[in-house]
Parts: sequence; C-alpha cells; structure tokens
Amino acid sequence: MVPNKWSMNSVLHKSPPRSWLGLRLRLNDKPVQEEDWVLCQHPECPDHRRASKVCHHPDCRDLNSKNPLHLCESCDSRCHPESAGNMHFDRHPRFDLQPQASILARNVSTRSCPPRTSPPSDMEEEEEGSNDRGGIKTVGMKLGKKKPRRHTDDPSKECFSLKFDLNVDINTEIVPAVKKKTLREVLGPVFERNGIELSRVDLFLDQSNTPLSLAFEAYRFGGHYLKVKARPGDELKVEQGVKDLRSLSLPNMKPSGGPSPYILSPAGEKVAHESLGRRDSVDLLGPARRRKNMTEFLGEANIPSPDSLGQLGGSLPGVGAGPDSWKNRAASRFSVLFSSNAGAGPFVKEVDRLEQLQSKLHSYSMFGLPKVPRQLSFDEDAWEEEKEANLVMEDSWQALLDDSEALPRRQFHQQEAIWELLHTEATYIKKLRVITDLFLCGLLNLQESSLLTEVDPNKLFSNIKEIVRLHTALWNQVMVPVLEQARWARALLDPTQLYDGFRTFGSRFRPYIRYCMEEESCMEYMRTLLRDNELFRTYVTWAETHKQCNRLKLADMLAKPHQRLTKYPLLLKSILKRTDEPTARDVVSSMVVSVEDFINSVDFQMHQRQEQQKLATISARIDSYEAVEGSSEEVEKILKEYNHFDLMAPMRGTSAEQTRQLHLEGALRMKEGKDSRMEVYCFLFTDLLLITKPVKRVEKVKTIRQPLLIHNVVCKELKDPGSFVLIYLNEFRSAVAAYTFQANSATQGRSWIDAICNVQNQLQRLRSQEDLRQQDIQKRCTEEEEEEEGFLGNRGTAGL
Repeated sequence: MVPNKWSMNSVLHKSPPRSWLGLRLRLNDKPVQEEDWVLCQHPECPDHRRASKVCHHPDCRDLNSKNPLHLCESCDSRCHPESAGNMHFDRHPRFDLQPQASILARNVSTRSCPPRTSPPSDMEEEEEGSNDRGGIKTVGMKLGKKKPRRHTDDPSKECFSLKFDLNVDINTEIVPAVKKKTLREVLGPVFERNGIELSRVDLFLDQSNTPLSLAFEAYRFGGHYLKVKARPGDELKVEQGVKDLRSLSLPNMKPSGGPSPYILSPAGEKVAHESLGRRDSVDLLGPARRRKNMTEFLGEANIPSPDSLGQLGGSLPGVGAGPDSWKNRAASRFSVLFSSNAGAGPFVKEVDRLEQLQSKLHSYSMFGLPKVPRQLSFDEDAWEEEKEANLVMEDSWQALLDDSEALPRRQFHQQEAIWELLHTEATYIKKLRVITDLFLCGLLNLQESSLLTEVDPNKLFSNIKEIVRLHTALWNQVMVPVLEQARWARALLDPTQLYDGFRTFGSRFRPYIRYCMEEESCMEYMRTLLRDNELFRTYVTWAETHKQCNRLKLADMLAKPHQRLTKYPLLLKSILKRTDEPTARDVVSSMVVSVEDFINSVDFQMHQRQEQQKLATISARIDSYEAVEGSSEEVEKILKEYNHFDLMAPMRGTSAEQTRQLHLEGALRMKEGKDSRMEVYCFLFTDLLLITKPVKRVEKVKTIRQPLLIHNVVCKELKDPGSFVLIYLNEFRSAVAAYTFQANSATQGRSWIDAICNVQNQLQRLRSQEDLRQQDIQKRCTEEEEEEEGFLGNRGTAGL
C-alpha cells in the first residue's frame, strides 16, 4: 500500500477513483459483456463490422463529427495504405482498438493509448472490491492513496488529452505524459504550434475548477482530460494570438521524393523541442504531432552560397494548399531565418526568435559576418584592406636595423621602449576593431533582421566608433611615418617624431571624456541584458567564442579604452627614462606632461560627475522647503512662490566647474533659543549647512531652517561633551540666529566642529583661486586690447 502523504490536490499525483470520474458503469459484480464492441464508423463501410483501429488525424475526425474515427480492418487498409502518397506526405496517428471488456475504467480521452501490458495490481482490485460493496468514498480533490498507472507500465506510452475551451476552434490534442518532464515542458510545443501564450491560460483537470501548476510532472496526468481556459481578462488576447497565427501568409510546397532546393538544412540542426525527452514518446505520436528536424524530415539539403542567401528571403514557391500546411510552416520558418527582413509576425517574434537567432549566428560562423553596415562606415576608406595592412609590423625593431647588436645598452633599451609603444598601439586598434567589426557589426546586422531590436547600441558601446576613428588617425598620421622612416633609412626609431601626435593629445583624445563618463553605465546596461535577455546572452556567448576575442569577455573588451588611456604616461615615461640626448628628453618630457594633464582633467570631470550624481540623490531626498511659515492663507499663497531651494544650483564665488560636495551628514539634537530640543538631520556641503527633519513613513526629509552659508557661520564648542553652537551672521556681520546642537558623543560632536572648519578653509581657497583666474582673464583682455590699439595706431602713422 502506498502511504497517504499527499495533503492537498493529491488528484494531481494519481488517477481518481472510477466512481468519482463516472467513466465506467459498474453493476455490482455483473461482468462486462464481450459483445459490447465498437463498430466501424466510416461512412462508406458496407457492413459496419467490428472496429480494430482508431485514428486521430483531423481528416479522419472530420468524417466522425470531429471525434476519433473507429475503423475496421478493411476500411483501415483502404483509408491508410502503406504508401504515403495518399496521405499528403504524412501518416495518420492511429492505434489498435482493444475490446471494451479489457479496458478497465479507461478515460475516454485515452482510447488512442496502447493497452495495459501488465495485470492490475492488488491495490486496484481492493478498490474495485470496495466499490462493489457500495463503499464509495468521495473526497473532492483529495485522495488518500497513490494508485499505479492505469494503462501501461511504460512511461513513454502514456498520454493525456488536451481540450481547448476557448472562443476559437482548436482540435483536441493527444499529448505524451512523459516521465520526469513538467507540464510546461510538454505543453510548450503544443501551445507554440497554436499561437497560445502559457502565461495567459490556465489548465484544469477533467471537471475540476482548480487551476493546475505547470511545474507538476506530466506523467501523473496520463489517462485524463486537461482543459485549457483563458485567464479572466485575457480572453481577447488569446483569441487574437490564435487568429494571428492562422492569418500568417505561409508558402506551400508540394512533396517530392528528393530534397527541396529551397530549404536550408545546416548540419547538426537539433529537434526544435527537446521537452519530449524520450524517443519512444515522439514516435508514439508520429510526425503530425511533433516538430520536425528539418534535416531528418526533408533530407540533406544543399546549403547555397552566401550570395544566394539574400535571394531566398522568406518566400518559397507556392503550388497549392493542402493538409500538409504544417510542413510548409516549418519549412517557411526555417528558410526565413537567413532572410534580412525576417520576423515580422508575432509567431516569429514571440516563438521562434531564439531559433532564428541561432540559425543567423550559424550562418555567420559558416560564411562570415556580412559587410559592415553604414552606421559603422566612419570614413570612405577607413576599413579597406590596405588600411588593415598598415597594422602589420615586424617581429622586432631589430629587423629595421642591419646591426642592432652593436648598439649601446641604453640605446638598445630605448628602442625597446619605443617599439613597445608602437606595438601595443597596433594591438589595441585590432582589439577595438573586434568590438566594432564583431560585437557591434553583428548586433546591427541582427537588428536589421528584427532581432535584438530592444538593445540600444549607444547605451552598450557608447562612442566606441569615435575612439576607433581617433586611434586610426593617430596610427596613420603619427606612428606609421615613424616606422616608415626607420624602414627606409634602416635607422633607429626617433621618439621626437611622435611629438606632433602627443602635443595635441588633449584635443585629439577628447572623445575619451564621454567614453569614460559613460563606461560604468554601459557596463551596468550590459550586465542587465546578460541577466534578463536570453537572446542577447546567446549572441554574446557566440561572439565571445570567436577566435579574435582571444578568450576575452565583452566586459573585458569594453574596459580596454580606459586601460589604454592610463597606460600612455607609463609608456612615455619608460622612453624618457632611457633617453639621454637633452633635446629628445625635453620633447618626450613635454609629451608626458600633455598626456598627464589630459588624464587628470578626465579624472577631475569623472569625479565631478560622481559628485553631481550624489548631489542629485540627496536633492531627491528633500521633500519640501518649510523654513518660513505664513500667518494666513493669503500669506501662504504669496510665500509659495519663494518657499523652495535648489540644491543643484552652482556655488557662488567659485568656478563653474566646481560641484557642491557632501562632506558630512548625520542626526543631531537642536535647540533654538529657549525652545525645547528637537531631532534634526543635518547635511554639511562645500558652501552651506542644511538643517532638515525626517518625514514620517517615507525616506525623505524636509528643510525646516534657511540654508546657512558656511562662510557666514561661526562655530564654537560648548562645555557639555558633544555640544556646539552655530551663530549665523548676515552681510553686516551681525548675528541673526543661533543654534545649539548636541551630538550622541563627544567624538561625534568634535567631528562636526572639525568638518565645519575644514569646509570653511576649502571654500576660501576655491574662491581665492577663482579670483586669481578672473584677474588673469582680465589682464589678458587688457593686454590684447592694448596690442590691438597699438597696431591700429602704427597703421595710422604709416598711412600718414
């Protein structure tokens, strides 16, 4: 006996009692008569002899009012000959029909299942005995004991019927109840074939009103009906999805003995749905009930040349419609994978996008990537083969000289350092072209085929095209001439010839500012896509296995520009360290200064941007400004226009490039005048102190006092540990407010006092620097005006 361990919905794990299903009429111990057989139901059967076969094909069901057609031996041989020519290139799924007496309480939906291959168990006999004695137990959806399979011990030959209770007419499906497969895996292909989304429908067992979970094992439902109903509110969407699938314009294809020249069947194509885990279960249903392996079904097809791929498109020659339209749909979907305009309908977009993507990538692997799209055409000849040839270098700088061994040691190491700069530049350009020619080019071509259109290339790759353009120009205009001169003269590499390229480093490498600013957001966008987008994950995995990636991931490739930028000072300093000639040292030293100035400016801008993001986050936390209260509603209306504070506004008296920074924040207890203490939350910025109060039930604060300009604040420590006073002065240096603060500890109070003093000193330095900068600007303007006046005066004197 099987222990009763199922506490809820145990009907999902075993077959219900026959008395509950009501599918067998039992009259005490009266045996079923052997004479109760099923007669042949074919309209043209002359004698209506005893039926021995049952067919579930739609053509045969049409002859019996959409029900399975029972046939005698004669009618079966006449309707289903051995040759497939009469059955539209597809055999009908039909099974042997056993005598009614041998079918023990069989569910109506499983007449097509094979008969029992083993005798009934003792448990089943005990249950039948209890039913004969009248001991009928009705427990709703809860059954105490798990019963064995009712039809066969072979899990590959169990089936259940899938009935569609929708607003559209869909034939009942016979689905294999595969062991160790969930309902989601088994029903997925069936629903895809009918254009139904699993998320919009519910499944019900027989007459039950409790929806089934798609995580249940399909094997336990063998011998039952499963009803499919649209979820409340999704009826129209389900109906529209089925109609959209049926309205697709599908080409037709007459069956022939040989392979079709229009079908692309690359070797190694897998069966579209592996959820039917065992071969037996697939063979049980026949080709009409499962997706086809196109290579296996249609035979090996010759793969056309790359030039002919675009001509195939999504169209195949049509020669008439027929009941083999399922085969035409599969062939059309497979051929459209190589089309540049594939995937317009919802069926292709929602169901076969992954299959289409895999086939596209397979074609790229076989024939190479297509031409670079116009979005990547940086200039008219940037990607021609002769430009690529410029990146080819000798194995070593010693190949440029006739007698490199005679060089002094210092000069030898200098040439090594210069060669490292040139060689790493060529290698870096090749890696950049992997990003553009492989990752970006492949993505843009897939998007032209309506794949991965949800991916934004600009958010993923930023301005990588500008980075490639500037390095291509730097190589062709600066570094190639150095190499050509050494090759032609068989002389040493001259570092001074690099000066023109690195002297203008700041203007030439300006695109790096944007790339470095957006690098982190690009990385986060890529991580999100890899986590949530299966198609993108498949594409990136395919691209990363390309030999040009050299086992590098996409994240590693996107980090290369930032890494290369920070490497230039090290390479130039290595050259400077090994250069002895004074003039050359001055030139290389100025190159180092130019590169470091640009990198420092990039770091400064990135730091400022981070501070702006922090400031924006804090500003979003400030819910309202309530520093001043009106005495009446009329006053409140007037105050409403001025009761606000913009924390993102620039600081007064400092450079516009400076950003307000947060130096300290925390909870304090404040007392103003003789009022009682109140809990406040303070923010100390570069130029002001903000006193706020937390808002209940939300993670925000409201400003309860006017912002205190830090240069007008006087901070003094009090006797009580952790307490200090802030006196706020106006422009006349007169006190207008005084606030006493109490920290949680003496250490915390001391940290607030020190932080306020440090911020005041920093603000004073920033304002002094801005004053000096403004004076320099004014001085230069005055000098330019004087020079212009002198020039005009000299011209007037010369005219006289």
